Amino acid sequence: MLSNQPSIVYGPSAPIPVSMTFGDLLSYHAQHRPDNHAIISHHQNIRLTYSQLEERSTSLAKAFSSYNVSRGDTVAIMLGSRTEYIETFFACAKLGASLVLLNFAFVLEEIVDTLTPIAPKLLVMTPSFGKFQYENILLKLSKMLPSLQAVVLVDPYKLKAQSLGDKMVSYEVLLKQNFATSLPGNVSPHDIVNIQFTSGSTGTPKAAALSHYNIMNCGKNISAQMSISDKDRVCLPVPLFHSFGLIIGICTSTWSGSTIVFPSETFDADAVLKCIEGYRCTGIYGVTTMFIEEMKNPKFACTDRSSLKFGIMAGSAMPQDLLEKVATSFPVPRLYTNWGMTELSSITTMTHHSDPTPNRLHTAGRLFPNFIGKIVEPNTGRVLPWGQKGEIVISGYGVMGGGYLRNPSKTAEAMRQHVEDLEPHGVGPVDSEGNLRTWMHTGDEGYFDKDGYFVITGRIKDIIIRGGENISPVEIEARLSSHGAIVQASVVGVPNARLGEEIAAFVELTNGHAKPTDEELQKWVRASLSRFKTPKHFWWIGSPQHGVPREWPKTASGKLRKPDLREVAKELLEEVPERARL
Repeated sequence: MLSNQPSIVYGPSAPIPVSMTFGDLLSYHAQHRPDNHAIISHHQNIRLTYSQLEERSTSLAKAFSSYNVSRGDTVAIMLGSRTEYIETFFACAKLGASLVLLNFAFVLEEIVDTLTPIAPKLLVMTPSFGKFQYENILLKLSKMLPSLQAVVLVDPYKLKAQSLGDKMVSYEVLLKQNFATSLPGNVSPHDIVNIQFTSGSTGTPKAAALSHYNIMNCGKNISAQMSISDKDRVCLPVPLFHSFGLIIGICTSTWSGSTIVFPSETFDADAVLKCIEGYRCTGIYGVTTMFIEEMKNPKFACTDRSSLKFGIMAGSAMPQDLLEKVATSFPVPRLYTNWGMTELSSITTMTHHSDPTPNRLHTAGRLFPNFIGKIVEPNTGRVLPWGQKGEIVISGYGVMGGGYLRNPSKTAEAMRQHVEDLEPHGVGPVDSEGNLRTWMHTGDEGYFDKDGYFVITGRIKDIIIRGGENISPVEIEARLSSHGAIVQASVVGVPNARLGEEIAAFVELTNGHAKPTDEELQKWVRASLSRFKTPKHFWWIGSPQHGVPREWPKTASGKLRKPDLREVAKELLEEVPERARL
């Protein structure tokens, strides 16, 4: 591709998106593969076939209807990975209601602040699981959220109190009441079915409102790209309140009629390995940190992983050495990398197993069908020449159908029309659906290589500006992670009086390796990268040094929290005299 060509790429025009609801899709599988397992929940010792999932979710939808949940309403859920989560999703889909996904690590104030503007009619949760204890906030929630008709309790036997008020109802009791209510027949594929919150690793979470049409077609394309069939079993250890779990995991498997395996309520490397062997899983999904934990597990070497055929690694930077190790050590013969975001209904680009090895290791793949991508100058929105780095903007079926719920200013900031679409070289102002073309401004930085593959260079907000040079942390992290003594690295910018920002690296030592000196690591970086990209400061995660975290700070979905690392770095440097930092 010539460098003077504009950075605009088009996904294939076929196949065209489907227009279908998740209630209809589940009914289809219940008729055509009734005895296929939809879910195996290892920690619950439960297996649900597609016909059982159809029956239970229909009963639950009728029960929800008795609490006046109808088309356009919302139901909130705060659970770990378990069958009730999926039943609730399909129950809402059958009613035309939307399921609001809550991070199970939320405390009372976060739950109330999040749900007050959304006004859900029901909240599905449990008194406790794992380290999370909710009983002391249940009564407060029922009083502080006036929209709630009921709090639906999963595992109410865990309650210590005899009663928590009239608004508490047992999930299983509700499910078995056999309401005679008929389900609505006017649910539209363009109805909002799911409300997900942005990860919150970079600020206050926003509520992305996604339609059946949005996430159904993403699941369909992911399934096709990976050649998933109804014979596959996918081990899913990621949480369901995130697009990775619900869309890439559940919706993709539902499209193909395959089986999802829940190893545990929250991530447990032991349980993952046990399920891969015990259920002969053909697929394994996870964020980078999960694959690292699984390979570090003492049981990894003696676990039979020969059934694995494919896998997805997502959620944070993926160094080449780690990708190669997962592909060969697990092994995962078809390991897919990708790029996307909640606001785009999950994945928008993905590698293919037929791609050349360099493309699978160094890029995030190419656009899915019926998407258009551009690389623009972040401040002006001007399309940049091919091969230049800039902000990635996307148009297509995955762009959240409802914008940011009840947040018009943030919606307008992120979703825009482009005047230059009208120009001769533009893509046209009207999309394939006959609507004004809307572009999602992602805040991610990247460029297109000569073959149209996406190369992601980081978050624009994470770019380090050192002495006027824009530096991407991703390439430094990749170089550090290729050192034998380092299992994981995260690079951040820290304040510097002379240069504006200086480069700092948090690193984790590989078991059994001697710790290299700062000078050795700096020499290692300079062997492949420019001198100005060399970190000045190094801190070892888990070291006894005061102030350094013993573990990586992560969101509940497994992503590293760089803002936390920046704050730690600032605090550590405040202990050093200013002159020593110049």
